[in-house]
Amino acid sequence: MVLHLVRDRTGRRRIAEVHVLERDPSGLVRTVPALRWGPEAFAYERGWERLRGLLRTTDRGSGPRERAGG
Repeated sequence: MVLHLVRDRTGRRRIAEVHVLERDPSGLVRTVPALRWGPEAFAYERGWERLRGLLRTTDRGSGPRERAGG
């Protein structure tokens, strides 16, 4: 898992994206977005199912809200 941090206008850091690692057909490893911060909450991205599977052993609550239309 890779966490992408950004700073807000006050200088505080927050998580903007969560990515998982995936091997492409040529054998190279790349990051795939799993969660992305939206206007109100995290939104699911293409790598969400993989991240969910990785976290399943430590499931401590509900996941982020799905964004409308996706």
